[in-house]
Amino acid sequence: MATSSTSIGIAQVPVSCYFCNGQEIKWTCVDCNVRMCNSCKVTVHQGLQCAQDHDVVSIQDISESTPGSQEVTSVVISSVFNSYTTTLPAVHSLLCSDDDLLYFIYNGQTSDKRQLVKGKLLKSSIKILQMLQREISDIAMNKDGEILFIEHHDHKIQVLSHTGEVKTVLDSSPMILLAIHVNKDNEVIVDYAYRIRTDSRNVVYVIDRFDNDSSNGRIVAVDRNGRLKFIYDGQKDTGTFQPKGITITPSDNIVVADYYNEALHVINSKGDLLGLQFIFKDLGFNDPFSLCFDTEGYLLIGCGRRNNEDCGKIHVVKMVDSLV
Repeated sequence: MATSSTSIGIAQVPVSCYFCNGQEIKWTCVDCNVRMCNSCKVTVHQGLQCAQDHDVVSIQDISESTPGSQEVTSVVISSVFNSYTTTLPAVHSLLCSDDDLLYFIYNGQTSDKRQLVKGKLLKSSIKILQMLQREISDIAMNKDGEILFIEHHDHKIQVLSHTGEVKTVLDSSPMILLAIHVNKDNEVIVDYAYRIRTDSRNVVYVIDRFDNDSSNGRIVAVDRNGRLKFIYDGQKDTGTFQPKGITITPSDNIVVADYYNEALHVINSKGDLLGLQFIFKDLGFNDPFSLCFDTEGYLLIGCGRRNNEDCGKIHVVKMVDSLV
């Protein structure tokens, strides 16, 4: 059977700038899904009101990070600095202030232990400075260093001042609040979700738990314009994903405490998994509930008590540099 000697060439169509149709493509907007030249990036895209918080990356960076090149590390924690025993059965929410003070809460079944604790980490112990007997669901800190909090199944935002005075600053009736957060612009964000955090671009990350299955949850990321960026619901091979604590690294990676698997997940701002470490198996850290970074870059992990102990712990660790 004879074959034709004619060859068929496949031509590549050059990609042009979305705005000016020029050929010199240098940038792509992840949120808009458009490519653009240097000039249009500055004169057109940056002038769009809806694009102020968009993620614009260089084409060269994209080509250098080809699909499948991102490896997931099994080591999130590089070293353990110290472990502290608290006065509470568990540390359900945890905050670090700029003046090296620590605030944490317990809101579990032991009613006489439901309280907010203000303390300071010493070399081998926590110095207790103040205790507030309340059943608090979440806490946040404003730029004045005051603690905002929401009591369990309540509709009020209350503030704890530096002098120890408590007052109501907002009544949201009939809306019931659970989570509270203050972003980098000192804006207060509240929701019926479990926890809220924001990154340097004020992208909102929410721990969302399902009403019919409290053991399962997910991380929902939403930009400033209310558009969904991604949903992260754990890894298939670990089964149940029960996020309890969340914090953001200086490079806008998201660290999540997975209570069910006693693990830390680290994902980037696109929802890709970067690291997953089973901290009970590797380090003996059980029941992780809460996370925060201190001023020196240490990650603090608030945990529950062990079976033979009365109080939960706070572990102070260093994360792997590449994940921070």
